[in-house]
Amino acid sequence: MTAIVWFRRDLRLHDHAALHKAVQTGEDIVPVCILEDRFCRSETVGDRRLHAFLSAVGALETNLEHAGSRLIIRHGESLQVLEQLIQETGADKLFYNRDYSPFARSRDEQVEMAFCSKGVFVQGCKDLVLHEPGEIMNKQGKEYAVFTPFRRVWQTLPKDRPFPIAEKFPTWDGITDLLSEKAPVVEQFGREKPLGEQWKPSLFGEEAARQRLKQFIEEDLYRYKEKRDFPGVEGTSRLSFALQAGTLSIRTVYHAAAEALLEARGDEVASIESFLTELIWREFYQQVLFFHPHTVEHAYLPQFEEVAWENKEQLFSLWCHAQTGYPIVDAAMRQLNETGWMHNRLRMITASFLTKDLLVDWRAGMAYFAKQLIDCDDAANIGGWQWSASTGTDPQPYFRIFNPVSQGEKFDPDGAFVKKYLPVLQHVPLQYIHKPWEMPLHLQEQTGCVIGLDYPPPCVDHAQRRKLALSLFQEARDRHLTKTE
Repeated sequence: MTAIVWFRRDLRLHDHAALHKAVQTGEDIVPVCILEDRFCRSETVGDRRLHAFLSAVGALETNLEHAGSRLIIRHGESLQVLEQLIQETGADKLFYNRDYSPFARSRDEQVEMAFCSKGVFVQGCKDLVLHEPGEIMNKQGKEYAVFTPFRRVWQTLPKDRPFPIAEKFPTWDGITDLLSEKAPVVEQFGREKPLGEQWKPSLFGEEAARQRLKQFIEEDLYRYKEKRDFPGVEGTSRLSFALQAGTLSIRTVYHAAAEALLEARGDEVASIESFLTELIWREFYQQVLFFHPHTVEHAYLPQFEEVAWENKEQLFSLWCHAQTGYPIVDAAMRQLNETGWMHNRLRMITASFLTKDLLVDWRAGMAYFAKQLIDCDDAANIGGWQWSASTGTDPQPYFRIFNPVSQGEKFDPDGAFVKKYLPVLQHVPLQYIHKPWEMPLHLQEQTGCVIGLDYPPPCVDHAQRRKLALSLFQEARDRHLTKTE
């Protein structure tokens, strides 16, 4: 008999739950990846994001060839493609790893219903997270709405060990005769291929992900807490794309860090625990989206669903194009636009600035990030934006508003990050690097950074906008209270 293994957000062979379960059956395997136009041709998915994903698909294709198998790649709607493959192969089993986004859940339910009615065994496996939505509930049997108690329970639960790699596994005899495309490139979808060494397809595959994890564990993990908030230094794991596309499993990452924790001493312990907390945040946001699918489009907190956002197109455009006049914000947006990635501290700063200073709806910023970020995970993107906009699960009041100048001074104290992405500020004295508009004119001319000519003035006054944001949030809350009384 034959089993199909459906690859989606799990583009690897190491520590792969669905592949492991299929191999255990002893049946011949048909590995499949389905490319849907909903993703590949969507205007909401940027060229760099698509390139990174397709590169990971290509790496999986190569790895399967080395394992003596073959990845069947087809375009189309998942249900229709799988139905066709079952007819062609006579497969009586389908294995896949579960995804928890609203679209994925709906798609997978349709597939399971259709195939179970035809006598095909379908098994979804836990792979994307260590603890699935529904595993961690409070005493009332409800999901946690606050991170800290969720974390406490998460830390007490046993964690699955990584599955062994299936270096060789039985492949269906007729697999070479099946119709399949080679892993496509972005140009096939009318997209522009990103140029530069940092976009080499090999950098997005499983081998590169495993090398990056090894490097992080050996070089950066033990000082993670100390360095993680400073974008001017290499202090983060840079594993977000690997976890999002599944070129690395969460089990492998967790246990690598947990084993390092056993050997850690002093401040090293706090650093590793800080990193593990970030993994817990990832799972917390998966739970929030699972139980509250409305957060894809609406505020988690209903009292802030009707904030009177100004939504000025000009201000949004300045933010997108790194022209706000606030160096830490503009440098961060340059990093995003040029690399498809943004440091996590900067994601909070830029999101706060868009929502609280520019008074643009968080949904606009969230969509822009989703298009540009190669590591975009819907749950984390939604959760992070709603946290910054004070519409989400964060129990802190809405009057937490980041000051873009003080944030720059605190987290880029030597201006290294700003100067890297805004070379026009290269010669600006440190005292002015995060507020160049305060430079005397003669100094602006000397440094080649004349405000309004070489670099834009601040597009808004932070102090004034902070007051306005507070009033808008207060008004929204008051209106909600009036309606519910």
